[in-house]
Amino acid sequence: MKHIIQNKSVFKACIFLCCFAVLFSSCKKYLTEKPTTSFSADFVYNTPDGLELGVVALYNLYRSFYEDGEWNSTVPFLLQAKSDLVIGRTGETSLFSILTWGASLSDYGTTRYGFYWDTYYKIIDRANAVIKGAENVQGISEDQRNQILSEAKCFRAQSYFILYRLFNNIFVTTEPTTPENAFNIINNKSPEDSIFGLINSDLDFAISHLSWTTPDFGRFTQATARHIKAKVAMWQQNWQEAKTQSEAVINSGFYSLVPNTKDVFKGDLNNSETLWAIQYESLTFGGGSPNRFNFLSIPQYGAIPGSQYDNSEGGRGAGFLLLNNYLRDLLAQDPNDDRANNSYYISYFTYNDPTTLPPGVNIGDTIRVYNEFSTSASERSNWFARLNPGCRKFSQDDAIPTQASQIKNIMVYRLAETYLIAAEATWRISQNNSDALALQYLNAVRERAHAAPLDTIDQQTILDERGRELAFEGQRWYTLKRMGVMISQMQQYAGYGAPGIDPPAFPVPRQVQARTRIQPYMVNWPIPVAEIRLLGPNYPQNEGY
Repeated sequence: MKHIIQNKSVFKACIFLCCFAVLFSSCKKYLTEKPTTSFSADFVYNTPDGLELGVVALYNLYRSFYEDGEWNSTVPFLLQAKSDLVIGRTGETSLFSILTWGASLSDYGTTRYGFYWDTYYKIIDRANAVIKGAENVQGISEDQRNQILSEAKCFRAQSYFILYRLFNNIFVTTEPTTPENAFNIINNKSPEDSIFGLINSDLDFAISHLSWTTPDFGRFTQATARHIKAKVAMWQQNWQEAKTQSEAVINSGFYSLVPNTKDVFKGDLNNSETLWAIQYESLTFGGGSPNRFNFLSIPQYGAIPGSQYDNSEGGRGAGFLLLNNYLRDLLAQDPNDDRANNSYYISYFTYNDPTTLPPGVNIGDTIRVYNEFSTSASERSNWFARLNPGCRKFSQDDAIPTQASQIKNIMVYRLAETYLIAAEATWRISQNNSDALALQYLNAVRERAHAAPLDTIDQQTILDERGRELAFEGQRWYTLKRMGVMISQMQQYAGYGAPGIDPPAFPVPRQVQARTRIQPYMVNWPIPVAEIRLLGPNYPQNEGY
């Protein structure tokens, strides 16, 4: 059974969230609530036990972001859709991938960006409250105080980092919302140096006080904090800091790449590569709600006669968001690369249902009944819906195969990305395309997948390897923006078809619409109208909206 963070505290944490999450909603909203339990604000923020409860509640609040099931779990899966590696075939998710939604303040999808703004500012506000309480509480050991502060500061730093990368024009505060300040108006965004100053200060504290590992799988560790700090340093172009932090994790002796790609996402993710994962447990109070991430990213192969949904082939899918030909080509560049061979991604399906098996085929034969290049529109449509390669990083091993909603731990940070950060940082410092150490880090990831080692490295090499290794993990949009290539990559590869062809011959024109709709200002998300109305009248909207 998966080990949920401090399972004995989850019930209390859930009650705590119900009582106190309303204290901070959107930007600055305040509602007076009379608690219906014994967990008063005085207990939570002024006692050691209450502060411990507050930290557990932060994990639950963060996890709740992934539990929004609206539109088939589209909103928490939105970053996976806004990428140069996917084809948005159909459904709500595809409307973000082709920028029909989320491109302007006037379209319906853009309002869902408020879910990101609202969620992470809620986490920040509750982290501020825990931090302030922990700094002043009496009758607590310094070790316990520092542990509470470290975890809360990790949440605050991570949340500000997410908001900055998405919205750019953000404000920072270290004060929790109170009746006295609830209606204070935020009149301007914070300077970039103030944003990064607070993020780095919080992470430095956490690095100094967190242990490398924890018996409570799912909690922040020193490795988590160092990995986040390496990512922050990359955004600041502080290559030496990124190299220092990533190498510290790699050389810590506590983490290693899982030997086989097929095992990285198996089970509860409690393995040597995981630096932080969000935890779930089915049929358990406080265990979290199922999502449809796997349903979105696996095709409908079970609808083909002779086939039925099976966990060995990813379980049930709807095929809303699948691998596009650009990612498929990246994976196919080395025929020995096993990431597409039913480990991270699944590139072919087999007949496995003897009760509906068509004549002339056998159990275990590869299904080839449709052709993506057929002149028949219906046959092409069937291929993309049912046989297009999919991502199985979210497949639950013990799920009911025909079930659309599943509950599985979600990977947030892992060591393979740490290696790729170290590779890039080392290369950027040396500016040597043959840098032996940079190649060593890059090739560690490739060789684990049985891909041949490379002998040169540059930005495109790194970008391509990050695509192969980390696709569908929610990192790609950030990477494209950081490297300054979001517009060019989207214009060439978004959706389906050969670069520069608009529309391609197959499948249909709508699936390349992102190529022409993407505009330079879209590297920042708009602050939704509902959120910006809560800010000062002169608070700056992002350019272009």
